[in-house]
Amino acid sequence: MSQAAGLPYLVVLFGFYTISAVASYWLRARGRWVALGGAGAALLAALWVWSLDLSRPLWVLPTGWTVDLEAPITFAGYTLQLQAHNAPVIAIYLLIAALTLLIYTQRHADAAFPALVWLIVGGYTAPTLLTDAPVNPIIVTPLLLLMLTALGVYVLHSKHSTGFTGPLRTLLPPVLAAPLFLLAGWWVDQIPLSPQDLTITQNAGALLTLGALLLLAPFPLHAAWPAASEESPPVAVLFLSLLYQLSVLYLTAQLVNAFPFVYRQSDWSLWLSSLGLVTAVWGGIAAVGAIHAGRLWGYAAVHDWGLIVLALATPGVRSWRLVLFLFALRTVSMTTAAVGLSALLRQTDTLDMNGLRGVGLRMPWSSAAVLLGGLGLVGFPLTAGFAGHWAALQALAVVDWRPAMTISVASVGAMLGYVRLARLMFGAHDSRVLTQESALSAGVAVGALIITLVIATTPQLLSDLITRALAAFS
Repeated sequence: MSQAAGLPYLVVLFGFYTISAVASYWLRARGRWVALGGAGAALLAALWVWSLDLSRPLWVLPTGWTVDLEAPITFAGYTLQLQAHNAPVIAIYLLIAALTLLIYTQRHADAAFPALVWLIVGGYTAPTLLTDAPVNPIIVTPLLLLMLTALGVYVLHSKHSTGFTGPLRTLLPPVLAAPLFLLAGWWVDQIPLSPQDLTITQNAGALLTLGALLLLAPFPLHAAWPAASEESPPVAVLFLSLLYQLSVLYLTAQLVNAFPFVYRQSDWSLWLSSLGLVTAVWGGIAAVGAIHAGRLWGYAAVHDWGLIVLALATPGVRSWRLVLFLFALRTVSMTTAAVGLSALLRQTDTLDMNGLRGVGLRMPWSSAAVLLGGLGLVGFPLTAGFAGHWAALQALAVVDWRPAMTISVASVGAMLGYVRLARLMFGAHDSRVLTQESALSAGVAVGALIITLVIATTPQLLSDLITRALAAFS
């Protein structure tokens, strides 16, 4: 094969996804080893994609074959192409998959879960790589997110689920947003026909703003993930929530870069700042009354997500740097909490707070992971999330100190929820709790705690990674 007709790199990437999914399903009876091998493969693939040098797009293999990094794949008018701005996002998807599969080694999800992880990562990779379509790719992407969310409902509603309400609620934001994007696409197509008519750009900007807000799922659309956190395995909630939220953040970045009139012709900043503030406050308030460890985790995550939405209100590179910093710390904190919750759920078969009385005395490392990860989501000092929350509150206080103070007070509510959980877990021993912490669960929890403490004490370690990822969003 000549160098001019190299094998597209995306064929290799999607081939890797396919082989991994098929192998994971065939070997599902050896779930723990499949998950461990998949975690290693996903981590290596993430490093591989992250380190790609697109300034040298042609690889010449020892066999004489060539691989073209930037060669597009076209099917039915849809073109996928690896570019400098989407490669970091693909790498982060793979990193999230690696963390998910590592947690799955504790085995509290369906046996087919590792295969579904590869399938869903491949699904999210496709719209991220979409560069051309019969209509603008930004208009099409919400429809693809709707399909992926529908598949995610199946993953969340596993045989270990206690309900179906939370998984179904995750469909609501993309179901509401997709028609608005399609309608906005029609108005966008009218702009070149009547460039002087400001009504057209105003209508397009309003529809795109509302669609993006719905996809971001602030208050009152926030309830899906806390409900899913109570009803579904923590590892599935971690995986799907992080993938969905990262893809929506990337879509938002594409939206404001491709259609700058969204800032000018709509109340973008007002809506994001208002709804972000309400979301952060409600997450903290709701956490006070939570009686389920999973739902408490979900409300803490809602509080953190509200702060991210609030940070999006200010346009520019500085805002995106803060958003990515918060999301990186969110990933660390949510993963740490999921490690502990998965271990507790496997050993005790419940995450109801009353059922966890005294479990901290028998499973100290997993219990500590639950507390440290959850507190990181509300910016408690000496946790991974503290640096990000402190930076966001400082940036907010420069403009107006009252929202910053309101968020701080709300975060205290979530902290009180975790104080109550800690008292139950490490308080009087319940004779019904006869479980012991396995060596595997303790090892995974200790690893997560070490990483969390390292990030908490030296958050500057993330600086180079965020700078590299910033190219995808700004």
